[in-house]
Amino acid sequence: MGCWKSSPELKSYVRNSLSQLNIKPSQRKGQNFLVDSNIINFQVAQANLSSKDVILEIGGGLGSLTRCIVNKVKKVYVIEADRILAKFLEDNYSSVSNFEVITGDAVKVDFPTFTKCISNLPYQISSPITFKLLRHKFDLAVLMYQKEFAQRFFAEPGTGDYSRLSVMINLKANCKYLKTIKASSFLPKPKIQSSLVTIQKKSEKLVEDEKGFSQFVTLLFSHKKKIVRSVLSNTIKRKAKQSKITINIAFEPDMHNERRIFTLSLEELIYLYDNLKMKIGENLWSDIISQNTN
Repeated sequence: MGCWKSSPELKSYVRNSLSQLNIKPSQRKGQNFLVDSNIINFQVAQANLSSKDVILEIGGGLGSLTRCIVNKVKKVYVIEADRILAKFLEDNYSSVSNFEVITGDAVKVDFPTFTKCISNLPYQISSPITFKLLRHKFDLAVLMYQKEFAQRFFAEPGTGDYSRLSVMINLKANCKYLKTIKASSFLPKPKIQSSLVTIQKKSEKLVEDEKGFSQFVTLLFSHKKKIVRSVLSNTIKRKAKQSKITINIAFEPDMHNERRIFTLSLEELIYLYDNLKMKIGENLWSDIISQNTN
């Protein structure tokens, strides 16, 4: 079983498989099947696969990408939520010893140990899956996202696309933009464009308390256009009133506190977080941010 020789061959396979299964692609499930063989070949090439690699593929679909991976690596795990498609994959690859289907929601099921992730992700789960991936150890991920979502990985502070996602993905990973994929590369044709991105986890931890920092960033970016001092001051006052305690902290008019939240860089947010935790005290600070992000 080799990779696709041409896009017409791939498109024919997709059409015939959907007809065989009597499936009409579901917009709700994000079922748009890639029919451009050049994109698949490019995606696989970017992964630089070896016979030692264990691959995780999320959203296996009809196995169009799987087919180009399975003979190159030690093991392929495919997570597929659609039971009909999962059974289809099991049947098609029943004679392949290094292939395994995990049937279930990729957000909820446990991930196996893997070295690389190559996936055309269901776009409606892009955010939770990306953060779930980053909780695991791996060498490289080559992922397809909705273009507008992927742009947030590379957004600069002060721009409209800059968000909590921009901060947290760059806290944990180095991302590289590969290319934009036209809607005509899919069947049925979606209303949006897609992007291929590589993700490599950073070897060093920029903050020790990643959970606390994530809660802090979530708190701030729920008010991203407001002034830092205003949001933090109101949050602390609310906590003091609820707990009937006194929290003495003055927000000096410095270069961080008077800024709008969405203009702060990752480094500035880390500085602000560490500084406030030191001033308020670690236990109380953790209580404040956790109560305001639950």
